[in-house]
Amino acid sequence: MAAPRNNNSSCWGVPDVYKHHEQKKICISRPKYRDGRRDRAVKVYTINLESNYLMIQGVPAIGVMTELIQLCALYGTVEEYRPLDEYPAEEFTEVYLVKFQKLTSARAAKRRMDEKSFYGGLLHVCYVPEYETVEDTRLKLQDRRRYIIRAVRNKAREKEQKEAVNEKPTSSEKATTSETEYHYHRHGNPHWTIPTEDKMGTLHNAIIDTKRLEPHSSSSCQASLDKDRGTEQRLTLNQAPAAVRFVPRTTQLENRKRRMEEAADHSLTDVTINNEPLIGPKLPEPPKLDMEDVSLNTTANLIRNTLKKVESVPDLKPVEKKVKPRRRI
Repeated sequence: MAAPRNNNSSCWGVPDVYKHHEQKKICISRPKYRDGRRDRAVKVYTINLESNYLMIQGVPAIGVMTELIQLCALYGTVEEYRPLDEYPAEEFTEVYLVKFQKLTSARAAKRRMDEKSFYGGLLHVCYVPEYETVEDTRLKLQDRRRYIIRAVRNKAREKEQKEAVNEKPTSSEKATTSETEYHYHRHGNPHWTIPTEDKMGTLHNAIIDTKRLEPHSSSSCQASLDKDRGTEQRLTLNQAPAAVRFVPRTTQLENRKRRMEEAADHSLTDVTINNEPLIGPKLPEPPKLDMEDVSLNTTANLIRNTLKKVESVPDLKPVEKKVKPRRRI
């Protein structure tokens, strides 16, 4: 804190020109990847150097105090403001002191208004913590402590969440490996028995009874193997059939007709080969008309056979063609 001039204890007294009020030169030693759109000076601010009080220099002396305060109000609530007439400034310019309600508002106003053109003049904005009272400094430090505590808690919570997410896949992998081991010992080893609980009532470090393992002989192994084979055979029998290929109706009728003819041929050949006597009355043959001509009789027989074949095939429903509606132009 700097002592005001003329031993004036008021916080609105006119201070001396301090080093942090001056505008620094542009930094030219920054690497290219750190350069922004505008050339800036490099300066580090701590919570002690920041303040709710801002000093605005370079305001044209044309009576634009109202416009300046309206510009400051865009970044936060302005509690107090006044011109510093006794502060040394350039010719035809004025200096104003503005107090914001929040430190974040003052920080945003300094960042946006510094080196900004305002009614033909170039503004220079800087913090003036020497105007703070003891109560203002106490509140500023307490607010900073709360912010740091909140930030640390958020980082710790994010770290715990990341660790939990990383632990989930490992736990699932362990569960799968334990299940596979259990399955292997249960089905792969015929002498394996269910572990008994320990004295604490859990299966951790369970005690396996060795006495139960001794009576098992080769007969039990053979029975278990036979049981496994039976289950495999049942599974193969119960497997779903292959996908049925689509066959047209006409092809199905032709295949059925061919099978019927083959069955009739086989029945005739079996009768002729075995020479077994037919049991039962002989059915009367249908009367045959004699056309008194060999060619006519052959033609009539062909027609009769064709009619029999047609009668054996069921009636097919005619496919109705869908008439497309005519489009009106």
